[in-house]
Amino acid sequence: MLSETELKVYNELRKRKVATAEELSNVLNLPLSTVSSVVYLLKQKGLAEVDEREIETYELTPEGKERLEKGLPEELLISALQGRPASVQELREKLGNDLEIALMWAKRKKLVEISNGLVRPLVSSYVAEDERKALADPSKGDPDALKVLVSRGLLRKKRVKEITVSLTEEMEVAEPQQVITVLTSDIIKSGAWKNAKIRPFNVEAFPRFFPLGKKHFFREFLERIRDVMRSLGFSEVSGDYVEMELYNFDLLFQPQDHPAREIHDSFTLGLKARSAPGDLLERVRRMHEESWKYRWNQEIALRLMLRSQTTAVTARILATKPEPPVRVFTIGKVFRPDTIDATHLIEFHQLDGLVIEEGYSFRDLLSDLKEIFYRMGVKEVKFKPAYFPFTEPSVEVYGRIEGLGWVEMCGAGMLRDEILRAVDVSTQAGAWGIGLDRLAMFFNHLNDIRLLYSYEVEFLRRARGSLNADDSG
Repeated sequence: MLSETELKVYNELRKRKVATAEELSNVLNLPLSTVSSVVYLLKQKGLAEVDEREIETYELTPEGKERLEKGLPEELLISALQGRPASVQELREKLGNDLEIALMWAKRKKLVEISNGLVRPLVSSYVAEDERKALADPSKGDPDALKVLVSRGLLRKKRVKEITVSLTEEMEVAEPQQVITVLTSDIIKSGAWKNAKIRPFNVEAFPRFFPLGKKHFFREFLERIRDVMRSLGFSEVSGDYVEMELYNFDLLFQPQDHPAREIHDSFTLGLKARSAPGDLLERVRRMHEESWKYRWNQEIALRLMLRSQTTAVTARILATKPEPPVRVFTIGKVFRPDTIDATHLIEFHQLDGLVIEEGYSFRDLLSDLKEIFYRMGVKEVKFKPAYFPFTEPSVEVYGRIEGLGWVEMCGAGMLRDEILRAVDVSTQAGAWGIGLDRLAMFFNHLNDIRLLYSYEVEFLRRARGSLNADDSG
């Protein structure tokens, strides 16, 4: 039994015996894609033979469409001359940017001659008949004219699939019966389904795959980290990529002869800031000279660099002498010279947190860290004594991740009294820093940090921005 559309195509073929899919599409006023699909259905039912071949055809370029409508430049030139000589300047006012190409083709076709700054027509009127016919209907165009139009960029060649259909046998075909492709409640209520054919469906077949857009998994991971911090009452702050060494190192109690401040360990810009707010420079000078016992250099502190740690944002918050309680965090890129490989990049993301509260203790800091990682999906953590220049006491935090065991998560500690005195903060403060790129690797079981920035579509479709260490992978 044929559907209504199949019957239309079949009956037209009975008249023609042989036709192309494009001809059937034009006669029946059906989309070419529909006709192409139907003729293959007729072939499956043994009613038609289908022959496919690639043919070379032509299509108008945007300029070709314009020339078909307005005329070729040489035609416009002859029309503008009106049978008499004219200066180039006069013609430019009429033809504008078309003048040069009009003169070139008019001279090539011996339609004009140019002498003493005048363009003289050799014909009274001109119509490029062969070229116009080829533009109007390339399928009927003269081969030489087509070649010229292609060279002029008015036509372009293309290869298309031509489908030719012929009947294998003629048979009387009954009028099509209604075929229900979507069974709705209205069809069931009305009883229309009783007199119709219901299209069979394979309920075991998988649906067609439609790739849907989604956030990059690493971006989604960072957003979920932000959600965790906000859920714990932290406010997000941010800072610039370009920073003074004052905030990146000096205010964080790192001496000016520290190896991390060498040119091969930091990106320096060769520029300096003019100054720092208030008496901060003097306070930092006293902190360094009294504690580290060396002559502190203000010019080094004012040098500009690409920040090597988001703790520089923490330093800027401290420099504002904030009134407690303060619970803030920052997430952003930091930059360090390194050899790019599976575990190293020259730029990566860090999370820094800062808490300034009356009575805030080291035990409170460990409790906050444990809760942060618990909400990230790390159920077990342990702490190991460590050293960092700007905190005392200091710890390294390790978390247990399924399939990886115990891995280092972050460094943390209570801010040193020297720093708090330098910024005139009398309340205890805790701080920590987390490397987010490696954390994302752990949670997603990746063995190459560069995959966090992958452009491979199939990999990105499979990747998940999971924070749950137990089900990531």
